[in-house]
Amino acid sequence: MTTQGSATSAHIDGGSKLSIVWLVPVVALVIGLWMVYTHWASQGPLINITFQNAEGIEAGKTKVKMKNVEVGAVLEVKLSDNAEHVVLSVRIEKDAKHLLRGDTNFWVVRPRVGKGGITGLGTLLSGAYIELSPGSEQQAAFGFEGLETPPVTPVGTPGLHITLESDSNQALTEGDPVLFHGTEVGTIEYVHFNSAERRNYYNVFIAEPFDALITSNTHFWFSSGITLNVSADGVRVELASLATLIAGGVSFDVPKGQPRGELITERAFFTIYPREDAIYEKQYKHALTYAILFDDSIRGLKPGAAVEYRGIKVGRVLRADIDFPEIQNLLDPASRIPVLIEVVPARLGFADTEAALPKLQQRIDELIADGLRGGLATGSLLTGQKYVELQYHEGVPGEPQTFANYRVIPAINGQFGQLLESVEDTLDTINKLPLDEIAQSARDAIDEATATLSELRKSATELEAIMANPDSHQLIGNLNSTLFSFQKLAGDFSEGSLTHQELRQTLSSLEEVLKQLQPVLGTLRRKPNSLIFGSSLDEDIEPKGVKQ
Repeated sequence: MTTQGSATSAHIDGGSKLSIVWLVPVVALVIGLWMVYTHWASQGPLINITFQNAEGIEAGKTKVKMKNVEVGAVLEVKLSDNAEHVVLSVRIEKDAKHLLRGDTNFWVVRPRVGKGGITGLGTLLSGAYIELSPGSEQQAAFGFEGLETPPVTPVGTPGLHITLESDSNQALTEGDPVLFHGTEVGTIEYVHFNSAERRNYYNVFIAEPFDALITSNTHFWFSSGITLNVSADGVRVELASLATLIAGGVSFDVPKGQPRGELITERAFFTIYPREDAIYEKQYKHALTYAILFDDSIRGLKPGAAVEYRGIKVGRVLRADIDFPEIQNLLDPASRIPVLIEVVPARLGFADTEAALPKLQQRIDELIADGLRGGLATGSLLTGQKYVELQYHEGVPGEPQTFANYRVIPAINGQFGQLLESVEDTLDTINKLPLDEIAQSARDAIDEATATLSELRKSATELEAIMANPDSHQLIGNLNSTLFSFQKLAGDFSEGSLTHQELRQTLSSLEEVLKQLQPVLGTLRRKPNSLIFGSSLDEDIEPKGVKQ
């Protein structure tokens, strides 16, 4: 006990400087950092995909799938800086990071209607999603340009890539089938039109094992699904499958009678022929263009029609219209219809090179000067289609002409025109005939014939009257008896009869007797008194003169 008034001092015990309470936020911070690190470390890469539009895509909802397995999600959808396309920020799962290669493809799966049918119907309920097709390159990538349509052939599919080219009016589209004997063995992957060459180029993929069918002698042609063959045996129509009729496509094979050729193992170029029977016609690259100015109607002549010389195809028709500045008034009687044709040097025995063009042009100029002409001929009476026939008319010189900067091959009337000329010549000949004199002679001949017929009728009437007379019956009987006797007599003297033989023997004997009498008659002619004094061969006594 302390006493009152005494001084006391307080003792303060110093505690610890760091309170345990501060450990809670520190631990929470560490745990948060760990969670952030763990989340960051567990996340996959963030990539950008560019599309033309964002139809059916929503941030936070649209998924990225591969073979219907989710491998990522769309985080953000925004416009590009130039607002020409949209950019998607997509998070790919860590386990799918190895799928991101330089040739990896992305496209939006949504309902589509195409030649191959309807696809993507499942997205009507689940919504559109982005499909990932992994690439085969080694280098990784994190920026991609999305495809507007699904790729025709997945990357890495075993097979052969080739390129087809064509300048035909027919065209193919991506996804069209490539057929071999009606079986689909490949697909058109990409289509490119070269405006400078005016040709279509097609990248084609032939799947394994059908790639072994592609050789150096393989020929391709457009497949329409309908084949019409008109021959001496009649008309034959062949129809392909319904899918081929709808989709069309291109077919290939090695022409009959040709060797199979060497196997193609890398990308090669092939020409597409317009139809199957055209694969037996060689394709040429060089040609000369000429113009023919026709006075005849060119109805039935269409671009692509053949140009022939002595029945051999040497070119084709390029144009058959009047869209030229030189044609200003078609109704002018002097106006003629131009037809542009091309002549292929290789079809005339020249080389298929550019150097052969001047040689062919010089030769055609010489032929034009000697009488080369172009005419229209009917190729089919059933369809009325025409073609151009080059004819050589000797002794009909031609002058060099040009039309729209094209050299001109002089025209000659076609078959119908020549027929009209023949008819006109015939009519002119008929007009020159003295038809009045011929008609008068014909009338005189008819009058004479009429008079003769009248005399014949009169004679027939008199003959009928004689035949009707009973006495004429007896006369006819007597005539028949006389004719019968004469016939019998003629039969007795006819060759081979007994009388005829006896007569011949008698004549032979008489001839022999005459031969024997010839010497006697000769003697009597010299000495008529030889029958009295006898025949002496002594010479006649010549009187001599009296001697003096």
